[in-house]
Amino acid sequence: MNMKKGGNFFLGVIIGTMAGLIMGILLAPKKEEKIKNILGKKTEELRDNFQKISKKIGKKVDRIKSNFEERWKKNKIEKEKMDKVEDELGT
Repeated sequence: MNMKKGGNFFLGVIIGTMAGLIMGILLAPKKEEKIKNILGKKTEELRDNFQKISKKIGKKVDRIKSNFEERWKKNKIEKEKMDKVEDELGT
């Protein structure tokens, strides 16, 4: 009887191990797929956030550029006026 109990125990361990491996293999792709889905969503969120941030930065850069251009033109016009006045005064 002792041999039979020992044999049944080891048979149970082997069957349990095999069942565990099979369940692990069956469940692993699902978990992996969930992780991929989560990572995919997070990647999309990061991409969207990056696009929003880059648009904001682009708008600010455009604003700064146009302000600079306006000031440049204004200063250029003022310099031309000053040069004209200096020419008229002969200085």
